[in-house]
Amino acid sequence: AFLATELLTRYHYKARPLDAALSKRIFDHYLKALDPEKLFFVQADIDQLAGFRTKLADAIVKEDLAVPFAIFNQYAQRASERFAYAQSLLKEGFNFGQKETYRYEREKAAWPKSDTAIRELWHKRVKNDWLRLKLAGNDDKSIAEILDNRYEHSLKRLRELKSEDVFQTFMNAYTMAIEPHTNYMGTTAAEDFEISMSLTTVGIGGVMEEKDGYTTFRELVPGGPAALSGQLEIGDRILGIAEGINGEMTDVLGFRLDDTVALIRGVADT
Repeated sequence: AFLATELLTRYHYKARPLDAALSKRIFDHYLKALDPEKLFFVQADIDQLAGFRTKLADAIVKEDLAVPFAIFNQYAQRASERFAYAQSLLKEGFNFGQKETYRYEREKAAWPKSDTAIRELWHKRVKNDWLRLKLAGNDDKSIAEILDNRYEHSLKRLRELKSEDVFQTFMNAYTMAIEPHTNYMGTTAAEDFEISMSLTTVGIGGVMEEKDGYTTFRELVPGGPAALSGQLEIGDRILGIAEGINGEMTDVLGFRLDDTVALIRGVADT
């Protein structure tokens, strides 16, 4: 972070000193990156975190990122609470007999004022999710199962975040506070970008997704190695990855999707 600051404050075309004014902008961009729709924090959280608004610059200069990680930890706690509450609502179902409104685009909305207000917001959010599935022809039992899996998946993705991911989010808030077209890429993101630009490594011609804890083939690219092999089908789950017939197998059950994909990629003809 300190080295990035040295570069940005000296050589960026719109170089800005890392001072209290920029710290406030970083704080606002960081909150927006974590909770863009204002679904997790309440106003009391924002008031509590406001004391950090001018301290993010010091966190970078002094090479101690305890403050931005503390902000993230607060977000993670609130997100876990909200999704757990959403799951608890699925047991009773919903009554659609009364007239209600739900604002689902909340980027410009105010932070919920209290715990009561955010619980009401999430009640309507889950009810809206339920109604969309009901209008699509699903029965109540399948709707509850679909939404429970959806919210559990969101919790799983939250738990899988690494410190590198949090660091990238924070540093990207810094670069975008300077101007909106400058981004920070962590190691993994930079490697992915380099691969996409240089085409030095290749995949196997499969589109994958995380499903029920497994990396699963969602699509096989026509003419790609996976499709031409005749050994893989849509819906197949990847349990392990090895290089060559006698290569040591790496168990990837529970791996993040991007980590599994990174293992699959390689130089052509390997």
